[in-house]
Amino acid sequence: MAKTLYKYSVVEAQNASLGQAGLILIDDTNEHTGPFVAIQALENSAVNVSGCDMSFIEDVADFTIPAGMTIYGNFASIELASGKVLAYHG
Repeated sequence: MAKTLYKYSVVEAQNASLGQAGLILIDDTNEHTGPFVAIQALENSAVNVSGCDMSFIEDVADFTIPAGMTIYGNFASIELASGKVLAYHG
């Protein structure tokens, strides 16, 4: 039997990224607990990785998500330094 590498099927992941599992507006600098499968920037948004669980990435540094861009992944939590995003629950 093949080993499953992913938690979701493609359809489930797509549905979650489209908001069917719910989403929240983040426009503050508090840590927000997911899990989140997609983060869409409504304006240029600086992510403060000190308050994020991104342990699946080595040597991660603070980064900016440009307005209108959506990033996908498995984010346990997110904390912004500035900006406004929609975070899609997984």
